[in-house]
Amino acid sequence: MYFPESLQLIADTLWRVPEEDATAVLEDLFTPSEIVELGERIALLQQLKQGKTQRDVAEDLGISVTTVSRGARVLKYGKGAIRQYIE
Repeated sequence: MYFPESLQLIADTLWRVPEEDATAVLEDLFTPSEIVELGERIALLQQLKQGKTQRDVAEDLGISVTTVSRGARVLKYGKGAIRQYIE
């Protein structure tokens, strides 16, 4: 289910958060499992961007190759916006 207005509300709200408050705001908004999941997603995108194989990323992060494959699709077919923000 995709709601552009919800996505825009989230983006507008997070844009206003000063860097020093970012961690606390994210802890308020997300459950611990959502934070772990999002962190894993960013980590797998970083490793894929560095050229690691999907299998190596899955092994390194202790997640399934299927999960890594979804991330690879984001890098290959997504809007491309995340590429400039992951190291």
